[in-house]
Amino acid sequence: MSSTRVILRTKEDSGMERFFKSIDYIEQHLDRKISVHEIAAASHYSTYHYSRIFKALVGDTPKEYLRKRRLTLAAKRLLTEDVGILELALECQFDSQEAFTRAFKALFDMTPAQYRKINEPFRLLYRKPFSESDLDHLQNSVSMEPEIINQPAMKIVGIANEYEDGDLSLPKLWSGFRPYRDSIPNRVGDHWFGIYENYQEDEDTTRFVYICSAEVENFENVPDGLITREIEAQTYARFTHQGPIAKIEETLRYIWGSWLPKSNYEYTDKPDFELLPGGFNDEDPENKVYLNIPIKLKA
Repeated sequence: MSSTRVILRTKEDSGMERFFKSIDYIEQHLDRKISVHEIAAASHYSTYHYSRIFKALVGDTPKEYLRKRRLTLAAKRLLTEDVGILELALECQFDSQEAFTRAFKALFDMTPAQYRKINEPFRLLYRKPFSESDLDHLQNSVSMEPEIINQPAMKIVGIANEYEDGDLSLPKLWSGFRPYRDSIPNRVGDHWFGIYENYQEDEDTTRFVYICSAEVENFENVPDGLITREIEAQTYARFTHQGPIAKIEETLRYIWGSWLPKSNYEYTDKPDFELLPGGFNDEDPENKVYLNIPIKLKA
């Protein structure tokens, strides 16, 4: 048994144990209709936080991963079974053969019929199930220690931006916030806060809100169009991300995949946020953003 498996499967590491239960749940339900919310429930995280953890670790949203796994198994069955394409499409939970064919071609750059005809099983890059071995690099090749802070409760004012899972562009959101920054009264300090917030969970879609904001002393004279929030006091692991804000996902992948499983802490289902210094300039390669992950000591 590898050292990585030992790290991930110890009883104390409840976060990774919960995450891999959700991967197991996906594998057991590839031939059934399941929603992102049911997958998240298998991990005992909220859909919102589970979706963020999943994207950081795997690189796909849960919905994208589920589709790729189904298409991968469908590709294998095309060469090993005498199954019709329509039957295969329905078993993979597509509404029609046309929808299945479009998705197959988008992923593999050929139609199911073309793939069956050329009969080259190694031509496609299959989507294997996410496993502990996928975390080897994160577990052993990257090192970053956070500062553990006790963040007091705070009031924030800013702009709320709705987005769908997997469709977040931080540079675009912060650029859109720029015209409002100087109109926020009662500022505390010169930092900016990017706060992730759950918004709405439909049948198979998770929509989020990302708030570009500033801390304030009170909510007096808030300009029209800006929203207010009160953030409870919380313990955070604060990580320093250096470089473009668009590459924050790489730092998040290290946090979820390496640091958290090996630490004495576990994630708690509270708001997490990014803190941007007052002189933040996304074009500066020495730029620093501070990622704040809500934590508590492992029981």
